Amino acid sequence: MKHPLLITFSGIALATVGWLWPWDDGERLPDGTRAAMILLQSQQSGPAYFHPENEVQPDEQGISWISPQQALGQLDRVMRERKLTAGDRQALTELISEASEPHPSRAIGGQRINVARLNVAMDARQEKQ
Repeated sequence: MKHPLLITFSGIALATVGWLWPWDDGERLPDGTRAAMILLQSQQSGPAYFHPENEVQPDEQGISWISPQQALGQLDRVMRERKLTAGDRQALTELISEASEPHPSRAIGGQRINVARLNVAMDARQEKQ
């Protein structure tokens, strides 16, 4: 009977120390997914890639989103920088359409595209050629 009480009191003491002790110095390490997204997006810089407009901040997972209309608005620049042909335009337009997904919030609505995923798919498509 003494052991369950000892375990209970030890747990309470540890929880109290954890609550009182300032473990968090205000800077947390990003989780693996967020760190990977930040690294990936930093490698996808420059005019040959799609980017969010107006310095939109990534979501809590580190993902930056654009609308299909924003992607189509950047298509000419991306094609010019990658030296793509008019025939590639249709393939990239289809890629933008395939990358579009509904916004999870019904209040916001509309379609959105994960910018990093779109850029990775575009790189993979171009490497196959």
